[in-house]
Amino acid sequence: MRPLKLTMTAFGPYKDTEVIDFSELKEHRLFVVSGNTGAGKTSIFDAICFALYGDASGEDRNDNKMLRSHFADDQVHTSVDLEFELKGRTYRVFRQLAHKKAKNISATGDSYELYEISSGQAVPIVDRFIVSQVDEKIRGLIGLTKEQFSQIVMLPQGEFRKLLTSETENKEEILRRIFKTGLYKQVTDHLNEQRKDMQQICSEQAKMLEYHIGNVKGALGGREVSDLYKVFEQENYNTYQVLEALDKEIEYYTVQLKEKKLLLQAEMAKFQEHTAVYHQAQAVNVQFDLLDQKSEVKQQLVAQEDVIKQQTVQLSLAEQAVHLQVYEQHNIEMTDELIRKSELLEAALTECLQAETALNTAIALYKQEEGKEELRNQSLRELDRLQGYLPSVKEIDQRQQRVTKLTIEVDTLSKQLNGSIVELEKKQSDRLSKAAQVKELEDKVLHLPAKTEKLSQLRQQAVTMKEYLGLLDKLTIEQAEERENKGSFEQADQAYSAIEERWIEGQAGLLASHLHDGELCPVCGSLDHPQKAAATGDIPTKEELERMRKEKSLFEKKHLEVKAKLTTTEQQIKEKQQQLLELGYPLERIQSVYADLQIEGKALVEEEKQLKEDNSMLAPLKQSLDTLDSKLEEIRKQKEHTLYLFNSKNTEYVTEKALFDQSLSSLPEEVRSLGKLEQHIKSAEVNNRQLESAWKQAQSQYQEANERNIKASASRVNAENGKSEATTNKDKALQSYLGALEQAGFASEESYKAAKMSNSAQTELKSQIEMHKASLASVTKQIEELSFTLAGKERQDLAILQKLLDNLEQSIDIVRAESIQAGTNFDKGSEFKANILEAERSCQEAEREYQVVKDLYDVVRGENSSKISFERYLQIEFLDKIIHNANHRLQKMSGGQYYLVRSDRMEKRGKQSGLGFDVYDNYTGQLRDVKTLSGGEKFNASLCLALGMADVIQAYDGGVSLETMFIDEGFGSLDEESLNKAIDTLIDLQQSGRMIGVISHVQELKSAIPAILEVKKTREGYSYTNFFVS
Repeated sequence: MRPLKLTMTAFGPYKDTEVIDFSELKEHRLFVVSGNTGAGKTSIFDAICFALYGDASGEDRNDNKMLRSHFADDQVHTSVDLEFELKGRTYRVFRQLAHKKAKNISATGDSYELYEISSGQAVPIVDRFIVSQVDEKIRGLIGLTKEQFSQIVMLPQGEFRKLLTSETENKEEILRRIFKTGLYKQVTDHLNEQRKDMQQICSEQAKMLEYHIGNVKGALGGREVSDLYKVFEQENYNTYQVLEALDKEIEYYTVQLKEKKLLLQAEMAKFQEHTAVYHQAQAVNVQFDLLDQKSEVKQQLVAQEDVIKQQTVQLSLAEQAVHLQVYEQHNIEMTDELIRKSELLEAALTECLQAETALNTAIALYKQEEGKEELRNQSLRELDRLQGYLPSVKEIDQRQQRVTKLTIEVDTLSKQLNGSIVELEKKQSDRLSKAAQVKELEDKVLHLPAKTEKLSQLRQQAVTMKEYLGLLDKLTIEQAEERENKGSFEQADQAYSAIEERWIEGQAGLLASHLHDGELCPVCGSLDHPQKAAATGDIPTKEELERMRKEKSLFEKKHLEVKAKLTTTEQQIKEKQQQLLELGYPLERIQSVYADLQIEGKALVEEEKQLKEDNSMLAPLKQSLDTLDSKLEEIRKQKEHTLYLFNSKNTEYVTEKALFDQSLSSLPEEVRSLGKLEQHIKSAEVNNRQLESAWKQAQSQYQEANERNIKASASRVNAENGKSEATTNKDKALQSYLGALEQAGFASEESYKAAKMSNSAQTELKSQIEMHKASLASVTKQIEELSFTLAGKERQDLAILQKLLDNLEQSIDIVRAESIQAGTNFDKGSEFKANILEAERSCQEAEREYQVVKDLYDVVRGENSSKISFERYLQIEFLDKIIHNANHRLQKMSGGQYYLVRSDRMEKRGKQSGLGFDVYDNYTGQLRDVKTLSGGEKFNASLCLALGMADVIQAYDGGVSLETMFIDEGFGSLDEESLNKAIDTLIDLQQSGRMIGVISHVQELKSAIPAILEVKKTREGYSYTNFFVS
């Protein structure tokens, strides 16, 4: 991933929109981000990280609300727009934070967009612009998570040295995030959950076994002489001891159960024998009780003899009175008949009077209605006349309904037709307006390609001019620097030549002082030395000479470097001059020409921008015009169809209206309405029905009154005859009744009535008399039989016999309870034994399974001598590769003094180990902890680790392209030599194709790196940026 352009709006210290165009770096891939503390250098890295991952680069800035600029206007949203290149393709990502404006209730405006720039067009590469899809696509493109990005691409403050100096657990978390080994931790956690579950099952199974043993102790452990009791009395006992004692206890209750069953059978036989004796004695006592009861009953029956005799006489009189009841009943019936006939006669006389009155009234009404014959005929004729109009009026009414319906339809179609005409005219006007707009925009847009081409040429020319002017400024600076360095070099050279000459002369004097005649000269070989060099007093030392030589070499090197730079710049100026002359620009007025070109370029940019906006409006406008044409055609068709329907319905309306008016004129005024005609017919029908009903009612009333009068006269005659006959019959019945009483011997009717008795009373009295006789005979016979049966027997004492039975029954209950208890204990013992065996088997099975899971868990969690988990074992493999790659650079940066070694030492308090670092010092030949390194050494080691990690990740995932690195820490802690080596490492990385951005205040770093992104604060407090490329 290589950033191309970064646009920040209301972000951090940047109040408005700040654009950082990385293309200004040109061929430089290494640049320094410089500025005062708090100016916003780190905010640039935060913006890149926020654009890609939605978060800032450092963990201490993980709240996105902190990213909004305090200087920003309330209406401006915080956003970052990043264009970047990846694997030869260009992408653009845009993120905008939601912002709660002053008068709003909630935050709004959040936005997430991702495009690929192809042929100058931004093409969305996600289905929907939502944060989840954008994040997922970014991770897929870059191939790195935010954690990986922060560890190997963007190295923020406070995060850089964590991998080097943090504890093993922190390193483990870092490596887990980067190399995604969290899956193996999840496996460990899952196994731990399984282990806990199995441990819980084992505990539950052990509790269940303990519970079953407790049941044995509670139910069967109370017999003090038993082995089971002795086992439970021990402080510690095992399952085997319990089962062995339980088997003996079961055997004991088996014997007990057999013995109790035999004893129970013997007791039951004895009880049955005594029960039979008790029942025999009880039967004798019952017979004695019965004899006493029968004797008492006989005495009561004998005492009732006088009453029975009186009842016998009463029954005889009642039987004689039965024969007189026929005469008595006949006399009563004849008396009742006479009364009834008298009442009938009275009713017949009253009916005769009423019937005669009703007949006279009916005759008068009949004559009255009979006189209305002509009125009835007239009413019937009127009804026939009105009903004759009914078919015609119904037809006219139907015609009127059709006319009304057609009137509504014609009015509706007329309104629709007028609406279509108005809408058509409006749409035609709109179309003319839009067509004019399209024509105007098309005429304008015709100039867009030429404007774009011209703008591109102007930009290229402006870039060439800007570069030329920059080179002129650079030339002036470099010429001054060259003159200054040349003077310094010449001074140093003269000083060195002088001191060198003095040193040589001094050396000749020293050599001459050691020459003697006859000895060979070490220079010329002569044996004679006529003019020896004289020794001088101020001879420089060799160290002073060497120091001056180095100083001269240093000035010479610096002069040559500056001269080389000057030569390069002069060559570049010549190239740019040639390009400008080819473009036709005068070099002597290039400054003013550049200013004019900028003004012209800005004007062209505005024109191109306006034309592009017009071009973007053109397609929707054309589409709108096409839509309007389709709508116009649709409205025209609708209008024609409505006009056709209107003409058809209007013709039909005119025809129906004429027929309706013609039919209506042929009828009288009062019957032209169907409703009025039906009302007249209804009134005529009611009047006719009333007249006919009154006539029929008068006829019926007369006929009924006449028939009633005839019947009443006949009923009166019959009633008079009936009463006369009833009187005769009454007198005869009375004479017969009195004669029968006298013949039966009753002195009076009162004595007869006293002797009368109902049939049921006679039957009951007769039954009582017979029952008394039968009961007396029966009880006498029973007394004789019982006396014979009990001869020679006496009453028995049942209480003594019952007490004996109770004692036997109590003994049986005790033996039965003991037998049941023995059986229960036997069943419990057998059940408890089965439960204990099953619980012990389950407990052992659970323990075996638990041990398997626990052993596996101990393996993967690192419960071993090295305290290395399975996840950490895999992380160690990655870490070894990182260290291997890091050491290539660290040995070079440290001058071969250091290389990193993964530490195998155990952590304190038995913590897991394996991810620690030691450093091997070649100067001392010893290993020591990396925490003993100086700040600068730690920075070098951390940088090498980050680079090594980048190499491993790129090799681990071939889809990851690591073309950029940003560093926000550490260079201030390096000495001059270490800084130079660090710079060499960064230059090597740059030469391998990576873009390297460094935040630093170190002046030497800024001087050594030709590209600087300067971040400055305004007086108001917000910041802005500028690129300076030398």
